[in-house]
Amino acid sequence: MHLLKSILIVISITALAVVLEAVTLSSVNKLDNINTNFQEQSVNYQNYDKDITLSQIIYDEKSTKGLMSLIISNEETTFKYLDHKKFIQDVYQRKTYRPIWFNNKGLNKEALYDLFDHISNDNTLEDSGPLKTKYKALKQKISKIKERSIEKELKLDLQLTSLYRSYMGHHLFGSIKWWDFQKKLTSMRRRGSAGDWVVNSPKYDIADMLLRHRLSYIVSLTTPSSFNYQALSNELSRLRTVQRQGGWKKIPASSQLRSGKSGATVKQLVLRLHSEGDYTCSIDKKTFTYDNCLKKAVKRFQKRHGVSQTGTLTNTTRKKMNTSVDWKIKKILLNLDRIKRLPDQAEDRYIMVNIPDFRLYYTNNGKEELTMRVIVGDKTHHTPIFSNKISFIVLNPYWLIPDSIVQKEMIPGILKNPDYLEQRGYEVRKNYALKRPPMDTSKIDWAKVLRTGQTRKYKFMQPPGPRNALGKIKFKFPNRFAVYLHDTPGKKLFKKYPRAFSHGCIRIAEPNALLATFAKHERSVNYGRAKTILKGKTKKQLNLANHVPVHIIYLTARVKSDGLVHYLPDVYGYDAKQNRSIH
Repeated sequence: MHLLKSILIVISITALAVVLEAVTLSSVNKLDNINTNFQEQSVNYQNYDKDITLSQIIYDEKSTKGLMSLIISNEETTFKYLDHKKFIQDVYQRKTYRPIWFNNKGLNKEALYDLFDHISNDNTLEDSGPLKTKYKALKQKISKIKERSIEKELKLDLQLTSLYRSYMGHHLFGSIKWWDFQKKLTSMRRRGSAGDWVVNSPKYDIADMLLRHRLSYIVSLTTPSSFNYQALSNELSRLRTVQRQGGWKKIPASSQLRSGKSGATVKQLVLRLHSEGDYTCSIDKKTFTYDNCLKKAVKRFQKRHGVSQTGTLTNTTRKKMNTSVDWKIKKILLNLDRIKRLPDQAEDRYIMVNIPDFRLYYTNNGKEELTMRVIVGDKTHHTPIFSNKISFIVLNPYWLIPDSIVQKEMIPGILKNPDYLEQRGYEVRKNYALKRPPMDTSKIDWAKVLRTGQTRKYKFMQPPGPRNALGKIKFKFPNRFAVYLHDTPGKKLFKKYPRAFSHGCIRIAEPNALLATFAKHERSVNYGRAKTILKGKTKKQLNLANHVPVHIIYLTARVKSDGLVHYLPDVYGYDAKQNRSIH
């Protein structure tokens, strides 16, 4: 019996060789390039199981011949209406031109249903979008199959592989048109407004994923676990349900919606805030009153939507409450896509600064250990979006003033006021060596320096002291944008909201608290000794043995530690600039 099987395998391979010989010269060249020559095909029989059936051998021979014809010989026709040509060519070459979704017994239902279930249940996809439309069309085609046709099966196999690639592209990378957004940032910089966003681009071998693993396993492994992605996704699911039910009923302007009042409109408000997670008291009651519990709920809603927390249903609050569910869904989808392109944190300790939040968060072992207010770049000096690692801390720092500020602010200030530098405690040197005294600037023709573009010859700086723009401490993570975290003498600005006032660096409200937190985990930072140094004016650099990751992000909808979604101001207008492909 084993001898008969071996003979059949040899006959099948011989037949395959005859097919290959009959391919046109151009097709042969393509075969050479794709590295699927006869010698490689001929060793496939070594991989067959000893109990292989004759029907499987015949099916493999026919399907290989058919797939090679579709992908190579009839390439132009096959890919006229089929996406992901290069991916399909690569994955079937790896598969030695055998089907992925069908075999000699028929459809691989387990793999197919895994794909279909994920597409069907993915709330980030639009019901009328191209991905779900293709999925529904293929599902209908497959449901109508009554008799097997290898030609039809092979075409379906290619279409299913194309669908898989489309879905995985969406799942892994999101739908933001990053190339279009980067063009807008470039245009913005040309007009004089600084703005940068470094997009994390993880490398995935999607062909290997398809050939080696179940989709459910891949999805569980690659769904972001950081930045509360799953909680935000759960809120999207809830909002999709509200959307399918026609949205929420608008809260009217009513005299009932005042402290101490009762009635049907108050009940409507309570139920709405309860569904959002803001109202935490019992709703199992006959009479609904605008009491303290409802006031707290209104305050919580106001906090989450950037409205003054009064507990009173103001017109602004009611307007936010009546924002359409479609608007919120769109906002969450955009921010889920942003999280997909952020580093998926594996760090025990890290710092996160969310620009629209105007806050810093220090997390250790999954717990939020410290949070504080921050001041970020203004509307013409955007704080860049990127990740890095804090490698050292400077006590009593010098402020080395960037040339852009020298050109736009310092020299124009000197030209208007000869005492400009002295009044602000600035120094000018030939280099950053501090051993020699500062230059005598009274003899310098600053108008000529500015006119002839010689500003880089002069190093403007501000020595340590109470007026220093960096305050008493700075936390450095060297980067091409020259931004960092630092103290500031201008504490009053932390009371304002929003807080976009800097030239791009991030001013922190509680630098000593952050330094003390570093000292808990870093031997090179002795907090008691640092406090003594900070009383003087001597610069001291503390190099960290363990660098701390810092993520500067831009999320306008995110789940905070209270478990609720907060909708934050689009301070730089990036929401409008980032377009998504509809999937």
